[in-house]
Amino acid sequence: MEASKLLLTGLVLIICAFICQLIGLASPYWVSYEILGIKAHFGLWKTCAKVKLLDIDECSDYDSEIIPDWIKAVRATSILGFISLYVALVVTILKLFFLKDMKPALFAAIGSAFNGALFILISIAVYSSKVGDFGLSQITYDYHFAFVFCIMAMLAAFGAGSVMVVDAVRSKTI
Repeated sequence: MEASKLLLTGLVLIICAFICQLIGLASPYWVSYEILGIKAHFGLWKTCAKVKLLDIDECSDYDSEIIPDWIKAVRATSILGFISLYVALVVTILKLFFLKDMKPALFAAIGSAFNGALFILISIAVYSSKVGDFGLSQITYDYHFAFVFCIMAMLAAFGAGSVMVVDAVRSKTI
């Protein structure tokens, strides 16, 4: 039995989602703002600031004692989304190349892809609703590329799950 083109498309989308979530999770560029010649970037793990006048560029980790609970929740759900995408990637590869006739492998890949998209959606929603708690409510800030990569990961994971559901319906697996 040859691999379905829809399942291959799902694999490509899962790979894209996995890479985008990795970039978004690791980068300190979720939001940025500029005020009085100081440009700052915030991420999940660290913050970076650049003072143009003094030509200073510094990055520092968040102090573990003062990290708000919502940042911990965003970190946790982002990591759970990343792990779910990893599981979806592994199971999709197994289904394509080794477990071709096993229906539960396809269901696990579909569930993991949708689960990853849901966790990423939760992390994005909580972060965007709480980012003003950093003291940015009076400052105009912009969402940066890592935040956008997480959104792209969520959309790609949802697309991969949807394509795999269509494949399952077409092949009468469901």
